[in-house]
Amino acid sequence: MGWPLVIISCISLALILERLITFILLPSLNKKSMNTLLNEVRGCSHCNNSQNKLCKNLVAGKGVRKGIAILLSHNDCDKAMREELAGLWLLKQKNALHAWLKPLMLIGILAPMLGLLGTVLGLIGMFQGISEVQGPVTPDVLAGGLWEAMFTTAFGLMVAIPSLAAAHGFGIWANHYVSKLEFALNHANLLLEGLKMNDDGIALNQETGICPEAVAA
Repeated sequence: MGWPLVIISCISLALILERLITFILLPSLNKKSMNTLLNEVRGCSHCNNSQNKLCKNLVAGKGVRKGIAILLSHNDCDKAMREELAGLWLLKQKNALHAWLKPLMLIGILAPMLGLLGTVLGLIGMFQGISEVQGPVTPDVLAGGLWEAMFTTAFGLMVAIPSLAAAHGFGIWANHYVSKLEFALNHANLLLEGLKMNDDGIALNQETGICPEAVAA
C-alpha cells in the first residue's frame, strides 16, 4: 500500500498549498479597510449607480467590493431584493472558499485505513514467511517483518493528520471570512437605504452628529 499512500500524500500537499495561497491572497477585511469601504458606500449611497468616481472604484474592486458593487447596481430596488442578491453572492463566495476541503477530509479518513490495510497485509506476509522457515524462528525475522508491517500505518497517520487539520482549519478560516463579508454587506445595505450611522451602528443626525439617546446611554 506504499504507492497509494504516496499518491494521496502528494494530492493532499497540492490541495493544502492551493488553499493556503487562495486564502492568503484574499482581500483584507481589517478594521481600517472596512472603515474606508463603508465611507465610500456613504459617499455614493444616493447616486443610483451613476458615473460617480467612488461608484466606479467599488465596481472595479474585488472581494467584498464586488459584493457591494452588486448592491449598488441594484440601488433602485428595495432592501429585501438587495438582501436576496447579497445572499446569492455570499453563497458563491462560501462555495469557493470551501472548495477542495471535502477531498482533503476524505484523504484524511482514507489514509489511516490504507495504512492499516498495509499493516494487515504485511503481517499476513510475515506469518506466511515464518511458516516457510525451516527451523527455529529468530527475533530478527519477527522484528524485520513487524517493522515493515507497521510502517504503512505510521505513514498513513502522517498523511491523515495534516490533511484533517488543514481541512478543519481552512473551514474555520472560511467561515470567519464569510461572516465578515456578511457583516459588510448588511452594513452597506443599510447605508444604501439612507440610514445615517457610524461604523458601530450608532445613529447619527445632521445637527449634532449623533443621536441624543446614544449620548445618554
